[in-house]
Amino acid sequence: MISVREVSKTYGRFGRRVQALDGVGLEVARGETLGLIGPNGAGKTTLLSCLLGFLRPDRGAITVDGRAPDDLSVRARTGYLPERLGFDRELPGRAFLAFHWRLAGGDPESARTEAEAAADRVGLDREALSRPLRGYSRGMLQRIGLAQALLRDPALLFLDEPASGTDPRGVSLVRDRILEAKSRGATIVLNSHQLPEVERVCDRVAFLDGGRVTKTETLRGTSATRRRGLLRVPAERTSEAAACLAGESLTPRADSDGSLRFVVVSDEDMARAVRAVAVAGIPIYEARSSAELEELFATEAAR
Repeated sequence: MISVREVSKTYGRFGRRVQALDGVGLEVARGETLGLIGPNGAGKTTLLSCLLGFLRPDRGAITVDGRAPDDLSVRARTGYLPERLGFDRELPGRAFLAFHWRLAGGDPESARTEAEAAADRVGLDREALSRPLRGYSRGMLQRIGLAQALLRDPALLFLDEPASGTDPRGVSLVRDRILEAKSRGATIVLNSHQLPEVERVCDRVAFLDGGRVTKTETLRGTSATRRRGLLRVPAERTSEAAACLAGESLTPRADSDGSLRFVVVSDEDMARAVRAVAVAGIPIYEARSSAELEELFATEAAR
């Protein structure tokens, strides 16, 4: 669906040159959700801007469904939530959403109804829709920005820090809307520093640093990277729990707080671990498996 081939982008000002992207290459399959992760200044937002056709690469090429990113047929199927919400602050929320509904090709007669439905999907109350955006909190702006990005169920969705400034309920709501878009087959590119959320919604991640893609990891499917299992038990029973896991051919690393970490290849491995410890009568305070994106982030950033 999206092809990025050896893309480079340099900014220049007052004689100073900054290499934002340096030979970036990646592919995004149709219906895939790709997460862009990396430190600040790594080039993630610049890459998104190039994917959207807002910036032109100095070198290399980008195609979206075989066309240029700024092709009108691509734009007509694209939803976008920017990191910096530069909306017209004098517009009331309802007028803002109705305006974007019409821009997206929606029937003007249903603009008000669709604006209110879009606000409902992101948990924005009807009373707020009557107020100008200048009176919105950062979290409310984030919600209405997500609402406009999702208007008319776009086939392509680009999200730049979609849960920034939101409370835990807002984070959960953003996650639900992303998973909803995935379920209908949308192709999604997500830039976020909230690694647990990235792991929950993305099929694959690309780590950017210094304008380069230094590593990619698959999180879903048969080629998924091996995951890390965690069980936490009473500290005084750590050794006993470790022996249970060893009996299941799982080699744990034990910490003094009762945490046991081990490699899991499948959900069945995690189920075997929990079953073995529970059958031994050892209380389990916590059980989970993850791709340990925080560990990947730390490792790649240290290179």
